[in-house]
Order: sequence, then C-alpha cells, then structure tokens
Amino acid sequence: VAESSKQASASLAAPRATAGATTTGGMALRFDLTKGAKRELAPPPGYMPAETIVETDATTSARALKVKTEMMQKRALDVALAPGKNILMQGFMMWMSGSSINIFSIMITGMAFLNPIKAIVGIDDTFKRFKENAAVDLTVPKLVFIACNLGMVCLALWKCNTMGLLPITAADWTSFLVTKDVVETSAPPLLL
Repeated sequence: VAESSKQASASLAAPRATAGATTTGGMALRFDLTKGAKRELAPPPGYMPAETIVETDATTSARALKVKTEMMQKRALDVALAPGKNILMQGFMMWMSGSSINIFSIMITGMAFLNPIKAIVGIDDTFKRFKENAAVDLTVPKLVFIACNLGMVCLALWKCNTMGLLPITAADWTSFLVTKDVVETSAPPLLL
C-alpha cells in the first residue's frame, strides 16, 4: 500500500510546468509575452493625464471647504428632521394606550408634551456643533426643527382631546357661568 501511494504521488508531481508554460497532452507550450514591440494605445475619451491637471493649494482648500460646508448643511438638516421621524411612532404609542385616563396614558402624554418643549428650549445646544463653521446657515434647519417639535406638541394635544382633558365643550365651562340674581318673583296667592 505504501509503494502504490508513492507511485501515485510521483505520477501527480511529474507533469509540473515551469512558470509561463502550460501542458497539453504531455507537450509543453511556452508563451513569451515580453517579446515584441509595445504598442502605444490612445487614451480613452475624457481621460486627462495627471501632468495636465494643475491644482493650487488655494483651489484645493476652497473645494474642500465647500464640500465640508455642504456636508455640514446636510447633517444640520438631518438633525432638524430627526424629531419628525418620531411623530408616527409616538402617535402609534398614544393610540395604543387608549383613550381612558390611566397612569400609562398620562405618562406617555406628559412625555409627549415635555420632550418637544425641552428640545425647543435647548435648540442652541442641539446645533452647537454646526456653529464652528460660519458658512453653514442654520436658519432653515432650526425652523424645521421647531416645526417638527411643534408637530409633536400638536400630537400630544390630540391625545389630551381624545382622553377628554381639553376644555373644548360648553359643558366644561359651566362653572364660569354667572348666576343671575332674582329681582322679582311671582307666586300664586296663598289660600287660607
């Protein structure tokens, strides 16, 4: 058994070819790709060699500053739209909590009021990282941020209305009605 395995390994190792050579049916074919003249190919359309492109440090830094400013502007708008992405989730949570007054629905509604108001008050802290670049205009992102947070407050007001906590009906204001003083009374005569 050992002798047959040696013969099999020797037969497998026998047809080895050298680098750049292939074997077909026991014959070795060699291809030498280094011989022959090199042909110069024309560059493809739109190709500009690196030698023809001349950039100064000023144009490179101006382009980099422009790209950074555009990126910061996009990031500021992403930060401004973040509260708007939570409106549907918050609305679903409020809808699932039901319209009855219990601790769970009160907590969800209270947080729906407080979180947007805290975010609007702390708007400068939210956009602080974008103020380092004076070229970034934060007016539109801040307005969008305020609008998204006011949308969350409107959602909380809707939830208060469904729970019956907003005084929007006439019956809610009956305690403020002025009672009239009776000036004159009439009654049937008393018969004795």
